Amino acid sequence: MAAVREQLKTYINDELVKGGDVEVENVDILEEENVDSLGIFTLIGFIEEKFGVSIDPADINLDNFQTLDTITALVESRK
Repeated sequence: MAAVREQLKTYINDELVKGGDVEVENVDILEEENVDSLGIFTLIGFIEEKFGVSIDPADINLDNFQTLDTITALVESRK
């Protein structure tokens, strides 16, 4: 789980966060406007490719993409 979490954190900070690095550890990445809706779909593509999982359309909701922990939990639940 720690490896998945770190890979997600690195990807979010390097590829999705607007305006440079933001500590995404305990931040609501959507509320803080660090990642926009297009970023979420980009993140889903990364998750599916990197971890070999499929994200169901029903799983694309604010609860699953709110924090690093919720995203990690979603990925782990699909493995």
